[in-house]
Amino acid sequence: MWKGGVLVGLAALAVGVGSIFFRRAAVPEEAGAPEQVVKPAPEFPRDTQWLQSKPLTLASLRGQVVIVHFWTNGCINCIHNYPVYKAWQKKYAGNGVTIIGVHTPEFAEEADVERVRTKARANGLEFPIAIDTDTTIWNRWANHYWPSIYLIDKKGLVRYHWDGELHLENAEDRQFASRVDELLAELP
Repeated sequence: MWKGGVLVGLAALAVGVGSIFFRRAAVPEEAGAPEQVVKPAPEFPRDTQWLQSKPLTLASLRGQVVIVHFWTNGCINCIHNYPVYKAWQKKYAGNGVTIIGVHTPEFAEEADVERVRTKARANGLEFPIAIDTDTTIWNRWANHYWPSIYLIDKKGLVRYHWDGELHLENAEDRQFASRVDELLAELP
């Protein structure tokens, strides 16, 4: 009787601990919730490989609003954000906003640079893409999820952060997206 109770107790404990870990890993509490932050944006490493652009630095983009988003070409949640990025490309073209995709692969097949280039072109993603195969940029930014979006003000400060899909039909998501206009309206 005692052995059965211990086994049932251990099984319940294992399920409880496992479900806590699974919930945190799969659905982080902060995912989807906008976070206001104010911290200097980490600079891109000098040896970063760039697609669709000459090498960029955040220092050279001072005076502009910068949208940095972490993605990988095989992530369905990242793919669901493509319409938002394309809408931003169209809305802000030539208006003081730079979108930068940081491609940090999760799986080996996503690390192929030609695949990244092909997927970007096929999906109409025309912004500069920093290739982060070794996760250097990911680590500098202390990023944890795909997709994640950071909004940087004209002074080079990260002001807002969003983890997860962005659906502009939702009020909270629209509010986050409107932060780009808010930052654009600020004086440098």
